[in-house]
Amino acid sequence: MKYGVLWRKTTMNIGDDMQSYAESLWYPQVDYMIDIEALDSFRSADDEPVACIMSAWYLWHKWNWPPAKCIYPLWVGFHYNDIQRGRPRGMPSKWEYLTGPGLDYLKAYAPIGCRDSYTRKRLEERGVATYYSGCVTLTLPKRKLVKPERPYLVLVGLDKKTETYVKKRMENTGIDVKIVAPTRPEPSTNLSWETRKAEVESLLDLYQNARAVLTFRLHCALPCLALETPVLMVRPSFQSVRLHPYVDYLQKATPDEVSAGKCDAWLLCPQKNPDTYKPVREALQQRIAAFIAQAKAETRKARALSPTAYTAADVLRWQHATMKQTLDNYHIEHHIDLREIQTLRREKEKSTAALEKAQRQLAQYQSLGSYQRVQKELAAFRELGSVPQMQTAVRRYRRLMRLPPVRLLKKIYRLLKKNK
Repeated sequence: MKYGVLWRKTTMNIGDDMQSYAESLWYPQVDYMIDIEALDSFRSADDEPVACIMSAWYLWHKWNWPPAKCIYPLWVGFHYNDIQRGRPRGMPSKWEYLTGPGLDYLKAYAPIGCRDSYTRKRLEERGVATYYSGCVTLTLPKRKLVKPERPYLVLVGLDKKTETYVKKRMENTGIDVKIVAPTRPEPSTNLSWETRKAEVESLLDLYQNARAVLTFRLHCALPCLALETPVLMVRPSFQSVRLHPYVDYLQKATPDEVSAGKCDAWLLCPQKNPDTYKPVREALQQRIAAFIAQAKAETRKARALSPTAYTAADVLRWQHATMKQTLDNYHIEHHIDLREIQTLRREKEKSTAALEKAQRQLAQYQSLGSYQRVQKELAAFRELGSVPQMQTAVRRYRRLMRLPPVRLLKKIYRLLKKNK
């Protein structure tokens, strides 16, 4: 049996590498690096199975699914959230690739260990048995404790206002504040795994020896739980589907609460993390350990280990048909003919001109005063007599013609006075 580390080859998010690193620690050796966005095209040598802990966020590139049969998977930490990559943001496909062989694959390896409640619900709606496994980063072991020269707090991914407040609050306390970016400035396409692994280890050492960590990022908070470093999750809202049930494991606050001084006591004397995550961590450790032991004892070829009946040709035909259908659906939903655009543009111009005219008329009417005042003035004019000129002026007055209101009233008055 060979072993493969699942990684997102092109990413700016260090949290992706944090998951890959946590997986890699379980293997006797690393034989392959498997790109999450190329699972269907991965090939091993001589049909050898490649054991892989499949804890990740899947189907950003939705058409590279299902995974190749040479991957011998442990499905834990599965997350699929289509909010950022579904049709609301312009992606042609949404759940279409969890049909056909894509759905058969998950059912064949069920129950699927999910990272959050949202993914469980969505998979079960499609008939896939699931359970809550937690994320593989919860299994990270504690690092070596090294007493720093000065105690420090670590801030990861917080907004500038909160960062500024914490730094000012820590002045003259003897506690330093270290700011860490949760993402790289450039995609990691050309970075080797060894380089990325060293970066992760450096961050974990920083978290391990900190007095506390304040973070916006889930994949900073969960490693801190595993390291038993006090961590405070700081977010404007905790309603994201990715956070459940992790919000129950974490100490949390909003940026406004931190900036208002409501967390000052915690900053000066951080509290230990709750222990609510530990049963999940222990269950996940046991499951992964059993999987690795089973992989070490396995001698069959990948073809014999695969529980799915479809062939590579079946998958290719399904992928092409699904891609064509999703693009057709997208075209039907979003296509607008150029002539329709031109017609809509002309209608908009007409509507804009009509609106401007109405606004001018409304402004003129409002300058005349209230409705009751207008009626009173008209009644007063009528009492003075009835002459053709006055009737014409009153009709013009009522119709809000172009003559400015003050000049109109003066003209009516002069006409009435002249003909009195």
